[in-house]
Amino acid sequence: MGDVLFSFPFLRAIKKKFPDSYIACVVVPEYVDLLVNNPWINDVHALSNDNRLTSLGEKLAFIRMIKKEKYDISFLLKPSGTKAAMAVLAGIGIRIGFGGKNAALTREVEMPEGVHRADQLLALAGAVGVESADGSYEYFFSMEDEERADTILHEAGCGIRRMVAFNPGGNWPPKRWPAENFICLGKKILDQFSDVEVIITGAGKDRELTRRIARGINSPWCRTVAGKTGLNELACIFKKCTLVVSADSGPLHLASATGTTTIGLFGPTSYKITGPRGRGKNIIVAKEVDCQVPCYIKSCEKDYYCMKSITAGEVLKAAEEALRES
Repeated sequence: MGDVLFSFPFLRAIKKKFPDSYIACVVVPEYVDLLVNNPWINDVHALSNDNRLTSLGEKLAFIRMIKKEKYDISFLLKPSGTKAAMAVLAGIGIRIGFGGKNAALTREVEMPEGVHRADQLLALAGAVGVESADGSYEYFFSMEDEERADTILHEAGCGIRRMVAFNPGGNWPPKRWPAENFICLGKKILDQFSDVEVIITGAGKDRELTRRIARGINSPWCRTVAGKTGLNELACIFKKCTLVVSADSGPLHLASATGTTTIGLFGPTSYKITGPRGRGKNIIVAKEVDCQVPCYIKSCEKDYYCMKSITAGEVLKAAEEALRES
């Protein structure tokens, strides 16, 4: 999800440079909703990343469809020999992507090192004359999305006070902040701010985790909506929040993209490379550790100290400041 949102500055830069261009985006099915309301693109196509033989028919049908549309340029935002070959078969004459061993590219761009992912993608726009661009992102949703979000909040008994959202889940477990810390943080926030309620968000797979945190906080002003929201409803809920607390994850970036104040908890990933880039206030809480960051190891000898060493007290201090300023 974060990678799709990081592409928004690139899309905006291309549309600004070529306002009459027709831009279509290809994305895996689960993230189509991120793009359907985006004013910088004209169409969205879903294409799975399935590489099994059974997906060959889907890819061939996609190539035929794209070929009929007669696109002039294909930008490959991630290195992919398969996607580049599909662009060739679809008759797209100009194929721009990051350099390497991909012979199917007609223009290779050197990927900048040590910069934010959004700025890396903007480097591709430089291949068609974009000299400079804003690297922040913003999100768009419809009135229908807002209405559905309001219904979800009402059914959960939320939206009466200022909302603080906790997003404790994440696709990669080492990036998660311990549930016990969220429980401690929630109790302290509700003790100190009588006009605040806590709402816990997450995917369907996070239901048990969010229920455990809600039980631990044990307050009538704490509810969970995990598994009840699509991406656009979740974005609308974040937009209504005063503050969102999350580890480095797609929902953190979604919240930031709506302009809401966020507290991002970073351990094994680098906020300099994948930090939130929304137009609201983005607060980072991270510990300096004697490790290489980012790291993507599956088994950590230090028991993921980089994430577990972030205390509830440190996050509370940042939350207090944000809530008093709002």
